[in-house]
Amino acid sequence: MRKVIAVFLILFSLSGTIAAQTGLTREQREKIAESVVQIYNLDADGQPVSSGSGTIISADGLILTNRHVVEDGSDFAILVLSSLREKPEPTYLASVIGVSDDIDMAVLQIDRTIKGKKLSKSSLKLPFLDAVNDDIGHGDPITIFGFPGLGDGYLVVTQGTITTIEDDDLLGERVAVWYQTDAELSPGNSGGLAVDTDGKIIGIPTAVQSEQETNGRLGGITPWPAIQLVLKKKALVSFSDTSNASNSSTDVTEMTGGLSFRCSKGTELNNGVEFVIKQMRSGFTYIATAVGINGFDPVLAVYDTKTRDGQCNDDNAKAADYEADLPTTGIVKPDSTSAQITFQQESGKGLADVSIVVGGADENGGEFILILEGMVVTPQNDGDGDPFQIAIRPGMVGSGVPVALYMLGISPRLDPFIFIPDKNGNVLADNNGKDFSCDDAGTRACWGVSHDLSGSYVSRSQGRSVEADETDASIQFDLGSFTDVTVDKPAYIPLDMSSSEKQSRGDYILVFHAGTQ
Repeated sequence: MRKVIAVFLILFSLSGTIAAQTGLTREQREKIAESVVQIYNLDADGQPVSSGSGTIISADGLILTNRHVVEDGSDFAILVLSSLREKPEPTYLASVIGVSDDIDMAVLQIDRTIKGKKLSKSSLKLPFLDAVNDDIGHGDPITIFGFPGLGDGYLVVTQGTITTIEDDDLLGERVAVWYQTDAELSPGNSGGLAVDTDGKIIGIPTAVQSEQETNGRLGGITPWPAIQLVLKKKALVSFSDTSNASNSSTDVTEMTGGLSFRCSKGTELNNGVEFVIKQMRSGFTYIATAVGINGFDPVLAVYDTKTRDGQCNDDNAKAADYEADLPTTGIVKPDSTSAQITFQQESGKGLADVSIVVGGADENGGEFILILEGMVVTPQNDGDGDPFQIAIRPGMVGSGVPVALYMLGISPRLDPFIFIPDKNGNVLADNNGKDFSCDDAGTRACWGVSHDLSGSYVSRSQGRSVEADETDASIQFDLGSFTDVTVDKPAYIPLDMSSSEKQSRGDYILVFHAGTQ
């Protein structure tokens, strides 16, 4: 009997050791959760437009989060937990003190109460995390804290392991720049907290990548070594340098005006946003559909850029059932005021430019999506891809709506790829050497702000729809720096639609999300 008891005690002791190595205790989880906050992005009117997560890393209110969490906000409400079993309460307001151009990272500073009263940093005595682990290995267990949308506003804690570690060159050093994990992540987790079994910070949950065929999912984490390097080398830039025209004396909210177009049947289009299909092939049929958002009634025109001969449409019954759900729009409901035109390139030439313009009647402005069907990546491919230009005019800048572009494959074998070409047709890079391109949306293979397209879809003709998958591409542009454009002298963003490494072909749908005033 003594031997049995001894064996039992040994096994009990070992099981306790194993448990301690593979997970946090309840007390540890509750203590860590005190430093995890929910972040609401507020618009200029103080209304929430999106949310993410963050971690307090100092007693005086510094918060670490993702850059893409704060990109769309004018101000930031910080929601704090009083209990893990209750929703966090709006408690503070914070300002962005810096973002990274090299990794998806931002730092905020709590500086006001939720009612706007200024706070001194010395008056804050907040719970925070500062213990870190920069030596993570494959298979190491981790825990994720955050506020994903599917958590209904409550803190969600998930566990898993590190599955992949990627090293790369960053700011002159070779460091870990990306972890992948099988721990469950969802939109809203971004900017939150990933810790090891000792409760030490290992990084910031940043993205989710899914595989449609097997429903496999891996989460992406921005590692602490990369974060530490950016902080050590003071490589944060002012948020005002990247936000809407804050580096300009021009008040973009006063910028108005777009193309005007009088149609043959008397319909007049104003404040138009122009999308130019460069060197469009003849003999192919295309469908352009404009759907207004938040009550905007779109008018649509398609015409030859040289002769300005073309056609217009205001309300079209065939477009009345079109809808969408995209990261930058949310749900776009069907509307009887949607416009649609079926057209061909009829210049008499094999290739010619065709302009598609979306505006409003009676000089109205608003927000909309333009859905373009009939697109295909072919073996001929007109060179390096199907080329487009977006003409940036004052009304687009003044609307405050970033231009977003989605390339959704219809053919299952097509792997969409969007890029800005240089004068030689190669992928253009920004000043930091990052390519202006996107392969798989919501991953590091995309420039700037790019959202996971899981669950996104858009309508197409004959009552069908296209559901996005992990290979589809999207890219987004903030227009706040285009303060010198005029109606007659717009700026142009060139774009090419192709396939990843030019290895696949097939049909796709193009969706533009834009606004004008």
